[in-house]
Amino acid sequence: MRCAVVGGTGWQGAGIATRIAAAGWTAVIGSRDLEKAKILQENLPPFVGLPAERFEAATNVDAVKDAEVVFITVPSTGHRAVLQSIKDHLDDEQIIVDVTAPVDPENHLSEIWPEDGSYTAEAQEVLGDEFLVVGAFKNVSATMLLNHTMPPNCDILICGDDLEAKHQLQLWIKQMGFQAYDIGKVDAAPTMEGLTKLLIFLNYAYHLNQPGIKFQELSPGMQILPDDDLFVKKS
Repeated sequence: MRCAVVGGTGWQGAGIATRIAAAGWTAVIGSRDLEKAKILQENLPPFVGLPAERFEAATNVDAVKDAEVVFITVPSTGHRAVLQSIKDHLDDEQIIVDVTAPVDPENHLSEIWPEDGSYTAEAQEVLGDEFLVVGAFKNVSATMLLNHTMPPNCDILICGDDLEAKHQLQLWIKQMGFQAYDIGKVDAAPTMEGLTKLLIFLNYAYHLNQPGIKFQELSPGMQILPDDDLFVKKS
């Protein structure tokens, strides 16, 4: 499978490309600057210990051609412009995975929110309702993505309006080494994207090493469980 990583020459793009290649697929690293994409294509495989033939370099426009899935990993400040630049080269059968979070590239503890309320919603608005847009990988660190041989310290939240696209993405995410949870339609994206700042704050303030969000059930051995009788007067 060919997977485009649009704006893939940053840390998050490098991490997504690593997970794509670790799953056995081809990661086409896209950039507005082809030379930057070529440099990462050359340096990333030995850095993460994966075969070089699983990585390609291209411009953003060329990267999305013939790709089954397109990951949007651009900074918040360039999100709309990059989407507009590739829109005419996408088709409505591709799954567009929006990874951009409302992080200010100049100050990671500050947020930049789009008018649409979330970057997932902005992607859907720019591309149009006919495109299959799913928000995902918003709350996982690039460090965790790059360390593809380690057990993940987080789960992946996804949201979007097309149920079939989300189900397909969940299967792909499992092959990329993570458990994915569908948290609803695009209107759930602000909640999901807002968690990114929380995780970054914990990293800075408490020196937590790349914290992540992981869901766990209560132990089946729990003996004290909620019971409405607790609020009923005993005679």
